[in-house]
Amino acid sequence: MDAAATYLDLPIPDRANHLWRYTPWHRIHPTGKAAYLPTTIAPPVIHLTMLDGSEPPEGVTISASEGVDSVAPVDDIAAAFIRALTAGDSVTLSVAKGVRLKQPLLLQVEVEGDVCGIHFNHDIGPRSEVELITVFKGNAEWLGVLREGVIGEGAILNDIVVNRLGGGMMLRVDAIRIERDAQVKLGTVGAGGKRTKADLRYHMVGIGGSLEVKGSIMSEGEQHNDSHIEIMHDAPMTYSRLNWHSSCGGRSRTIGTGMLRIADGAKGSDANQLFHNLLLSPHAEADSIPELEVLENEVVGCGHGTANGPVDESQMFYLQSRGFSEVGARGLLIAAFLNSTLSDMGSDAVHDWLKDLLSGGLASLTS
Repeated sequence: MDAAATYLDLPIPDRANHLWRYTPWHRIHPTGKAAYLPTTIAPPVIHLTMLDGSEPPEGVTISASEGVDSVAPVDDIAAAFIRALTAGDSVTLSVAKGVRLKQPLLLQVEVEGDVCGIHFNHDIGPRSEVELITVFKGNAEWLGVLREGVIGEGAILNDIVVNRLGGGMMLRVDAIRIERDAQVKLGTVGAGGKRTKADLRYHMVGIGGSLEVKGSIMSEGEQHNDSHIEIMHDAPMTYSRLNWHSSCGGRSRTIGTGMLRIADGAKGSDANQLFHNLLLSPHAEADSIPELEVLENEVVGCGHGTANGPVDESQMFYLQSRGFSEVGARGLLIAAFLNSTLSDMGSDAVHDWLKDLLSGGLASLTS
C-alpha cells in the first residue's frame, strides 16, 4: 500500500483521543477536510552549513532518500499524512561514526506556497558529537514536518528546532530512537505560526541513554501552540528530563501534555517533567497536563509538576526600585523565564545565536 492509500485508510481521530483533544485533526489539516489529500505541494528550499556559513566537513552529508525504515507507527495519522504529502520520499542528514564537529550545524528550511511537507531522516552515527540547529522560516500557509531517525550508541547530540514561520500553520512529528549510552538534548523554540501542533516522541531503547527535552515557547496575539511530548524508557538505567516553558500574551493559548512511560524491565530509570507557564495577559490561556505510566517497580524516580502564573509583582517592584522602567523590568523577567530553558539547549555559541535570533519576538511580548 502506498503512502497516500495508507493515510486515506486510517480512521479520523476524534477528541476522545487525548492527543487530539485540544487541537482536533481537522483544525491542523491544511484544508480542514480530513479526508482530503492535497495534490499540489510546494517544495522546501534547504540549506545546510556550519553556523559560520562554511561548508560541512567530511562525514556530514544531506541527500534525498526513499524507503527508509520508519520509527513512527504506521497508524499515526499525522506521520502518515506527511508521508503521503512527500510521496514516501525523505531527506537524510547523516553524520558518520566518530565525527566530532567543532561548531554547530545550521539547517535552514524555507517554505512558501499553500501546502509544504518535508520528511527528515536523521542518522547520527555512534560516538559522534553534533550540535544541530534547524530553522523553519517563510510564509507557507501550511507546513508539515516529520523528523525520524536514530541516535547511535555513545553519540552526543544537541538538536534544536526553531519555528520562525509567518502566519501559517505547522504540524510537526518527531519519532526518534536513542541507542545505548547516547547523550541527547532536544530543544524546541517556538515564536512563529498562527497554529502549531507538535507530537514529539522519543524512544530510549539502549541501556544508559540520557535525554533532556527543553521547550521555550513565545505566543502572542491569537496564536495557538499545542505540544505533546512523550518519552518512552524501554531500556534499563535510562535518564530523562522534560522542562517546558511557555509565555502567553494577547489572546494566545498554549497546551503542553507530557507522558513519561517506564516499561516493565526498565530497571533503574530516572524520569521527571516540569511545565511552567507565564501568563502575560488576562485573556491568555495555558494548559499543562503531565502524565506518568510506570510499569517497573525498581526505578530511581519518576516525577512531574506544573505551574501557571503572571509576572511576579514583587520582582517588578524590586527592579523598578533599581531604576528599570515598567516595560524594561517586565522584559527582563520574561527574558529570564524563557532563558532558563533556552540556555540549556546547547553550547554558548548556540545560546548566543538563539538569543540574537529571538530578540525581536521578545520585544513584541514586552510591548
